[in-house]
Amino acid sequence: MINQGSPTHHPLRIWCIGIVFTLATCSFILMPRGLFAQQTAPAPTKTIEVILDSSGSMKSALPDGMAKIDAARTALTRLLESIPPETQIALRAYGHLFPAEKHNCRDMQLLVPFGSAGELKDKIIEQANLLKPLGYTPLTAALQMTAKDFPANSEGERTVILISDGKETCEGDPCAAARSLKKNHASVIIHTVGFCVDDVAKNQLECIATMTGGHYFAAADLEQLADVMSQAVQTPGVEVIEPAAGEGKLEIKKAELQGHKVTNAVSGKVAGTISRLHSTIDLPAGIYDVTFGTVLWKSVEVKADQTTVLEPGTIEIMHASLEGHLILDAETGVENNSASGLNPIATLLPGTYNVTFGSIIWPDIVVKSGLATVLQPGVIKLKGAKINGHIIHTVSGKAVGDVSATTNWMPLPPGDYTIEIGGKREPFTLVAGQDLIMENH
Repeated sequence: MINQGSPTHHPLRIWCIGIVFTLATCSFILMPRGLFAQQTAPAPTKTIEVILDSSGSMKSALPDGMAKIDAARTALTRLLESIPPETQIALRAYGHLFPAEKHNCRDMQLLVPFGSAGELKDKIIEQANLLKPLGYTPLTAALQMTAKDFPANSEGERTVILISDGKETCEGDPCAAARSLKKNHASVIIHTVGFCVDDVAKNQLECIATMTGGHYFAAADLEQLADVMSQAVQTPGVEVIEPAAGEGKLEIKKAELQGHKVTNAVSGKVAGTISRLHSTIDLPAGIYDVTFGTVLWKSVEVKADQTTVLEPGTIEIMHASLEGHLILDAETGVENNSASGLNPIATLLPGTYNVTFGSIIWPDIVVKSGLATVLQPGVIKLKGAKINGHIIHTVSGKAVGDVSATTNWMPLPPGDYTIEIGGKREPFTLVAGQDLIMENH
């Protein structure tokens, strides 16, 4: 019996409906997704320039004995092996063409122009392996060249990864240069990597990154360097916020009596002087360079309503000679300050220095912020020294200096020496802090 309220189900009608439903279902499965949801656009290809420090200091050894430049080469190779082959990449280096004695501040080169990492990997590794750490650290000049390296049609962020183990050793201020670069080329961000750096270099590299929307990374060995380089590739830039206007303060701990001149790094105008009598001054917010001896502490950022504090270190030479001791930058050989028997303490930027004793040096003296580094040379004294003097040599035969009836003593770094007595070279050994007395016979 058929219910009058129910629809009549004709077999043919049911079959037709089934065909329509099946076709509709298949159409849904095969239909392109774009008709139902908007497709996600592919991310633009990354464009990355690596700037590799190959200055003289990069030949120094890490605690494990590996040279810094070798660690940098290995970290770069690992990076190239890990990034997508379509990544656009280039390699620039500085400090590898001229020795420090040439004082060349244009020592930089675009070794490999932009191309895909897949095609350029071997060439970049080959060029990196040819680098010889020799010269200066021209950070400012290298940054000024960077924007010209990128292809005009590159899309998205233009990323620079700058690896450096030291501070600017040429003219110009790298932080001010980075600020100018960002203003003129808004799409360039610079991530900086401080590879075993002192406080001055760290501050400069941090400032470069901040001014361009980049990030600062620290590394102390190969594994850390490889890790942070990989992180830098993945780290996006951030919006650069213009510093607030207003005045801040700049203070120098243990300022020297003769004073420190403060210059605006952008305008070049002298903004004031800090001394032991007035160790703090008010300054408009900005970037400044401050004199210490014959050099500048660069990229000092003063912020509104904040106090920026600089803490130099010192070298004190016990038994310093009256003739004096030059204190030279370990990378460039440039004199930074001096000490003598009349003034045995020298104020210095944090860094690594060589100190002269006669015609030889006591190498690689590390100075840290706020700390005193005390050198305790040995002292050779010659009783009955003749007026015409007695020459002192290293064991390799290099003349160091002399003692005489006028000045019968000389401070020297610990080590082995000879002194001319009675026509012969008499050997002697000095240890730190020792007073060694010999007699003229």
